[in-house]
Order: sequence, then structure tokens, then C-alpha cells
Amino acid sequence: FPHFEGIVQTRLFLFCATLVKTLLGRTASMGCGNSKQQDTSSKEAEVASLPPKEEEEPKKEEPKKAEPKKPEPSGPEKTLKVEIHSARGLRSGDALGSSQPYCIVEMAGKPQSRCKTTVAGNCQEEPSAPWWRQTLEVKGCQTGDEMIFTVRDKDPIGGNLLGRISLSAEQVKAGFIGELQLLETDPILAEKGICVDKGKNVEAFLMVKVEGTDPTAADTAWYGALATKYATGAQLHISNSVKVEIVEAKGLRNADLIGKQQPYVTCEIEGKPNTRSTSTLGDHPKDPKWNFTSQVAGYQLGDALLLTVWDQDIGKPDDMLGKATLTAEQLKSGFVGSVQLEGAGRSIEAFLYVKVGAKDPSLWDRAEVAATGAAQDGGIEMWAANSIKMEIISARGLSNPTERPLEKVGIKTKTKPYVIVQVADKDGNMKGGQSRFVTPEADSLEKAEWKHQMHVAGCHPGDTLVFTVRDDNVGNYSTAQDAANALLGHVTLNADLVKSGYMGELQLEEAGYNVEAFLKVYVEGMDPSPADHTWMGSAMAAHEAGGEPALRNSCKVTIMNAHNLRDADFWGTSEPYCMVQVKGKGERWSRWKTPNATNWKDPKWNHEMRVACKPGDALEFIVKDDDKGKMDDVLGKVTVPADKVKDGFVGELELENTGKKAGEPKAVLKVSVQGAEFDIVDRTVVAIQETKVVIEEEVKHVCCDLR
Repeated sequence: FPHFEGIVQTRLFLFCATLVKTLLGRTASMGCGNSKQQDTSSKEAEVASLPPKEEEEPKKEEPKKAEPKKPEPSGPEKTLKVEIHSARGLRSGDALGSSQPYCIVEMAGKPQSRCKTTVAGNCQEEPSAPWWRQTLEVKGCQTGDEMIFTVRDKDPIGGNLLGRISLSAEQVKAGFIGELQLLETDPILAEKGICVDKGKNVEAFLMVKVEGTDPTAADTAWYGALATKYATGAQLHISNSVKVEIVEAKGLRNADLIGKQQPYVTCEIEGKPNTRSTSTLGDHPKDPKWNFTSQVAGYQLGDALLLTVWDQDIGKPDDMLGKATLTAEQLKSGFVGSVQLEGAGRSIEAFLYVKVGAKDPSLWDRAEVAATGAAQDGGIEMWAANSIKMEIISARGLSNPTERPLEKVGIKTKTKPYVIVQVADKDGNMKGGQSRFVTPEADSLEKAEWKHQMHVAGCHPGDTLVFTVRDDNVGNYSTAQDAANALLGHVTLNADLVKSGYMGELQLEEAGYNVEAFLKVYVEGMDPSPADHTWMGSAMAAHEAGGEPALRNSCKVTIMNAHNLRDADFWGTSEPYCMVQVKGKGERWSRWKTPNATNWKDPKWNHEMRVACKPGDALEFIVKDDDKGKMDDVLGKVTVPADKVKDGFVGELELENTGKKAGEPKAVLKVSVQGAEFDIVDRTVVAIQETKVVIEEEVKHVCCDLR
């Protein structure tokens, strides 16, 4: 009784695991206080000798996406003819004797439509591959109904579930002929979410023929072609299944301090944990090979595939070594290649090599997959589909206003900056469950050089990259230490530049009050155009020659002068200065200002600065009086809208909130905003405007003697 032996082994394993867990829990609860005190010192010494452990970020509850509401079934009720042909790969439902499988068919939510076959005619000879070849009449079918197939083993009491699957409303409407891979074929996997025997997944299939409730002419033609193949016994396409081959992994972290880890891979349709399939155990702890092939059930057009690498542990939950997602488009076209694992560990670059059968490929998809597979088999290393290569080169202008811990007791220390790279969506929200990629520490603020190359996982079209510079105050071995370390600035590379690639500087936000700091990076584009390649080539040449780097997220602002300001001081005169910030961003550490002027009414600054911004940002200018011992008085403010920041602007702006009385001369501010990093700025117009302002200023100074 081979089936009986397997079931007994499985049940004994679960029983023993439960018994051991119970006994361990009771033993721990009965331990006396003295023994606990004796163990404390030894445990503390053991923990102290271990390396710092990576701390996980607190999990944020992401809002659940509202599932689209399915349309209610409509139209006249029909009686459909459904032929249940056969099944294959069924598990044995009986510990003793042979299974007696039968199939139930019903429309979802309509129990009155339920009907079933008789017990399979060949169940004695082939219980795992029964055939029925019975046509059932299912009543009450409407357009929009889903059809459910359930295979059970006939028993005197109840009956074990051998598998279940459904046809979508679209498939029922058009008609269907072919095989369907069954779900819920393994009761232990369905209940616990684990496969006890790694690699021994139950892959069962059901062959059916269903008339359509409302087929189109194209549906009828396709149905006829399939019916011909069905009648001749030809092999038919499995529409709800994805063929996945897990080949190997490289660069996995070692999650076990003692012993040898045993990695394995689970595959499942994203959002459908009941579709999970488990590979065998790998042959190496860090660079395992599997060459394991499985069929993942439950696929529908538009689904993505989740691949997760685990370390099998005894007596505790398995450790996750990383995960990757293949997109719906990749499943549709087919995929052969490597994916970089997300959540593989801090700064760990691990990769998984897989082959996934195409569901609806074009001729170009077939050619591309074949070429990629041939290159991989020939030993040519291909870049990972969800990974982006970059280099953190250097930084300049960094400033650390925070006092380091040792400096509080009189010990001078050096600031050692490092850079954290993370993937975020287009709105700047960090993508959950992904690792942080961290550079080593630089020697100092004044000479912050890293020249550190890395591959960042989990980057897809539309994503952005977030660079965060911090000072290593308390160490940088965990995310908790990152949060404790002083922030020296951060910047986001937008999705367009992630796609095209970028070589140059990025101005840091929140780098400090009135601090202009810049981070130099190289990012290899995910999908660059020929024009992007040309631009990148020139940027690389300028970098090699020591030329001025590109600067895409910054604009040059010159605050020239102001006129007709009020005197806000009762004693003495005002000392006006002008501050600029991105509208809506009130952080003190993202503001830039001019020096104080001595002429309180018509101050002149002619002060140039760089302001970190991007297309769509408006700039707010605030003129204040520098007061000692109290809050500075506001002398006026004005906003340059986003379109003028984008196109460039030079001229006078009338100030608001000036505190002046009606009838007094209006206060104005003269500025120049040049978005040097914006590709669509009309440089000719800006140059003409700047020349005109200079001439006007000279004329007024000569005629009116304005100081």
C-alpha cells in the first residue's frame, strides 16, 4: 500500500511535531526562577559574542485594494451541456483500498444547479487517472456566471476533496474545451500553507468540454477547432496553469548560525496562496541548484508570479532568503533569465535563475526568449530583469549640524557619511519588503568618496530611486541604527531618469539650513532610447575628463534686489534678507537664504544659489527682517508658479503680506529663476530676459541713483 505508507508518514510527522511543541511549552512553563537566573549570564555572553543582527523595519499596514465588483449574471437562463471527460494526477483519498472519484459541477452561488457524475469506471485500475466521459446538463446558467468543478472521493461518510477549480465568466460565455489544473489537491498544503515533502507537489488536471452561454462568431470558430482536436485525442492547452522551472540561485545569505542551511523555492500566483508549489531542497547553502519543474495552477490573464526562496528549519518558522515577482507581461510573453531577490538581506545581491512558459506570446516574444535562453546556456551573463545597476561616486557640500555622541564628552570624532539606496513608487512611497542597499563609510565630510557599485533589486518601470545620506553616529548594521544616525540629505531620482539612465549630480534635500549639497551617481537605464544612449555617452566622457557634471533636479536662483520695503524696527533700521523654498515644503533644512542687507528700503543682494526642485514645483520667496532675540518680521512674500520655474523667469514680482498701508508704494522683489536641469527650458528667451534686466538696472542706477 504505497499510498497508505505516505499518508501514515505524513500524519506521524505532524503528530510528533505537535507533541514536541506541547512538551517544550510545558517544560518552559515549569522551569524554576533559579534556573532562569543561572541561564541569564550565559545567554548574555552568547548574545554579546554574536555579530549585530539585522533588524526588520516595522511593518506598515498597506491599504487593501478594493477588488473590482463582478457584474451580476444577466440574460435568460440556459441549460448547458458539460462533458466531464477524465482526470490525471489525483492523489489517493483512501488509506486502504482504491479511491472512487466523481466530479460535481455547479454554477457559482447557485446550489440548485448542482449535478454530478457517477464514480469513474476505471477507478480500480487507475485511481489517479480516472475517466468518466459523461455529459451533464447544468441548468440555470446565465451570462456572467462562473462554473465550479469539484472532484471528490466517494466514501460512506462525506468524501475527501481531491481538487477544485472554476471557469471564469468569460470562459463560460465563450465556451471551453481543454484541461484545467486543479487547486486544493493537497489537504496539508491547503490547511497549513506548507508542503511537508519538498518537491512532492500534487499536480492534478481535469479534462472538460463546456458549451458557451453567449459565444461570438470568433468564439464559435475557435470552439470548433478545439472540438476537432478533442475528438482525435490530441493534447490540449492548459489555460489556467503556468510551467515554471527553478534552475539555480546565487549569492544567498546564510540564515543559520549553526549548521548548513537548506534552501528551497515556492512559486505561487500573486495574491493566491492556495496556488503555492514547492521545489526540492537545494544542494548548496549559498549557490544552490534545483533544476526543478512544476505546474502552478490558478493562473488567469493579468496575474503575476511570486517566487520566494526559503531556508528549511526544524522547530521554528523557515527563514525567508529573498523574493521576486514576475509581472503579468512577463508571464504572457514567457521568461528565461535571472531576477534579483528583494528582501535578501542588507546590501546582499542574490539572484534566482528561472524559466517560465509563455501564456500568449507574440513572434517577437518567442524569438527574444529563445535568444536569451541560448545566451544563458552558452555561459553569457545576462542582466536581471528587475534589477538596476548603479555606482555611488561621491558627494560635496555635506554638513552635519548634529553633535556626535563622543563629542558630548569632549572627544573629537570624524563624520563618516554613507549612502542608503531604496526603491520607491512614483509618489515616493518606499516599496514594502525590500532590502536596503548600503555603501561603505566615506573617510570624511570634506572628502566623501565611495565609488561603490551595486545592483538594486525590485526596480520596475515607473519606479523611482531614493538616495539617503547619513552619518555613521552609532553604526550602520540595521535599519534601527539608520534611523538613529544623523540625516545629511536625501534625493529621489524620478521614474523617467531611472528608465533613461543618469550620470551626474543630484542636489540633496534637507541637507541643512542654507546648505547646498550634491550627490554624484551613475545609474544604468532600465530601458534607454538611442537618444538616451547618446546623452549618457557624452555625460560619461565629461566625467572621465573631469568636466562639469549634469544636474537634473536643481535650478539656479539669483535674488537680485527689492524696492519699497517697510522698516519693521522701532529702534534702528531693518536688516532684510530673502529666503527661498519649494512651495509646500516647510522643512527648515530645505531652505536657502541671502546674507543680510544694510539698505532696509531698497536692499541689493545679487546672491546666487542652487535650489533642489523638480518640474511641477513652485518656489516661494519670503523677505524677512533679521531680529535678534525674537522671531524675524515678515516684510513680504511671493510665489513663482511651477510653469515659470519650468520655463525660466527673470523680472520683478509684487510682494504680498508686506504690512504696508494703503496708498504707499508697492514693494517688489527682483529674481532670476533658471531651471538649468530642465530639458525643455528655452535658453534663448532666458538670456534675452537677463540682458534686458541688466540694462534696466543700469539705467535706473544712473538716473535715479538707487542704492
